[in-house]
Amino acid sequence: MNTRNYKKDVSDQGSIKGQTNQNFGFSQPQQFQDGVSRIQEEMMDPRNIQPDSMFLNFSGVLECGECEDEESLRIEYAVKYGGDDWTYLKTSNNADDAEPSGISQLSTSRNLHSRNIVWNFPFECNFQTKNIFGWPQVVVRLSGPDFMGRSVAKGYGSVHVPTQPGYHERIIRIFKPLPISGFTGFLGYLLGNTAELKNFDKVISSGEGREVTRVKSVGYVKVKFHVTLVNFDKFGYL
Repeated sequence: MNTRNYKKDVSDQGSIKGQTNQNFGFSQPQQFQDGVSRIQEEMMDPRNIQPDSMFLNFSGVLECGECEDEESLRIEYAVKYGGDDWTYLKTSNNADDAEPSGISQLSTSRNLHSRNIVWNFPFECNFQTKNIFGWPQVVVRLSGPDFMGRSVAKGYGSVHVPTQPGYHERIIRIFKPLPISGFTGFLGYLLGNTAELKNFDKVISSGEGREVTRVKSVGYVKVKFHVTLVNFDKFGYL
């Protein structure tokens, strides 16, 4: 082999090997690096991440209400929801609560022209869900002293949390169960054991047995809501 040709072949192989290491080795082209960085940024963008849950936050106040001729009342509430997909998210303020609930102070009407009683009792709840079945509802119970100062139930009601975000006002119609007979009602009035619903929150929220329960409309409660929905549009609900 000619020495000159051999040196030329070795030189050509060296330049090809150098190009291979430069283009396909550890030193990647700048254009490829930019492409990888762009893909990583798109993957990390929260707008491109498909959520696996929806979040519902609502707060508000049980503002005021009336119940027949009662002058002093307290209001008790419980938030009920159905289905295994709903999770009640606890915070530092309600870490000990198994379910969202509360009871207000005893308020007295000072208005000479109406029986309107003001509580302004606040509430707030956070939920995580994958399904809207079992949408939360607020169940309320009114109670107050009878003629002997004993605390007895005065009425019940419920309302579903608004399904649209923003500010809302709702009126809860209050009812109370009627006794089986007049004698039973009179006896319960004397003994402070009037007709009432046991486990009222579960009974009212589920509606079981309502078709055989005789009730009477006795008043109303005004509620204000502030609702926030997160990721509901990603699941096609907005």
